[in-house]
Amino acid sequence: MPGPEELRRAFAGKSAAELVFFARQCLERGGYDQVLALAEALGPAFAGDPSLALTLAVARFLSGEQSAAESSVAALARSRPDDDNALSVLAEMRARSGNTRGAVEALTSLIELYPDYPGAFSTLAALLMPGPSYRDVLRAIHAALSPKTYLEIGVAGGATLALATASELAVGVDPVAAPLERPLPPGARVIRQPSAAFFAERRRAELFGERPVALTFIDGLHLFEAALADFVGAEGWSGPESTIVLHDCLPVAPVAARRERATRFWVGDTWKAAWALARHRPDLRIRTILTPPSGLVIVRRLDPSSRQLQENLEQIVAELMPLAYPLAVGQWPEALHVVPSTAAGVAEALG
Repeated sequence: MPGPEELRRAFAGKSAAELVFFARQCLERGGYDQVLALAEALGPAFAGDPSLALTLAVARFLSGEQSAAESSVAALARSRPDDDNALSVLAEMRARSGNTRGAVEALTSLIELYPDYPGAFSTLAALLMPGPSYRDVLRAIHAALSPKTYLEIGVAGGATLALATASELAVGVDPVAAPLERPLPPGARVIRQPSAAFFAERRRAELFGERPVALTFIDGLHLFEAALADFVGAEGWSGPESTIVLHDCLPVAPVAARRERATRFWVGDTWKAAWALARHRPDLRIRTILTPPSGLVIVRRLDPSSRQLQENLEQIVAELMPLAYPLAVGQWPEALHVVPSTAAGVAEALG
């Protein structure tokens, strides 16, 4: 390790930006001790710049001085409430230290400042919804139900359609011909068509014969009237023992739940579709698995003969269209009956 004099000769006169870049290079390679030595050699000149102070705090945190490092970053965040970098570092330190509540508070403030800060939403979702991701939970649902018939609205790269390995017939619907990430199971096919046209022009018997669709996954347009219409179409193709799963109905923050997209991480107002089901179809059994990044709503006890939603669709859309997401970060609607993303939670959701 170079001594203080050698470090001063090498870095005296360097700008704060140059020192930060070098320190980040050290940290990325595990050299937090070099950052500590550099800070000691340069003294106040190193600690006087906010970015250098944050870099030094990270090095101290990695060296084992977690409490002192977190305290210094918290003080910096208080003195500079618009410093999104300080909030990001503070959130990560608190999360790594097991202070989930403090990390969520810092991330909430960070998202209010700049919603697209790298990793802010994904970290917040992981803290609020601990456990496996939605794809892993959907895989567990397939394993539990072993559906012989499967319908998916919104295929994208095909990662979730590829989970239908137990299905003899699986149909994905998506108008965008995106390249498939992996090979599909033998019984799977993709129909390139908007879901509204799909349900208007197709008949279940054409694709599934006499069998109802055992499992449907709705992950299409991030507009609630589209998701609700997809549910109506899917329920009509289902049986009483079938299951419908809706994605993107549990936003972790209001800014991501807007109808008009304003952030890279965005679920739109699909949450209103789940709210509509809870309000207007009390006969349905609804459970919501807290799986990142935006939950899975599990709907059971379906009634393919019901016309309640279909006949009142315009009224329901008019009722919910003006509604802004009313819940704060970390709050969940009681009507959606949230359960954890665990084996027990999945079992409860499918009960």
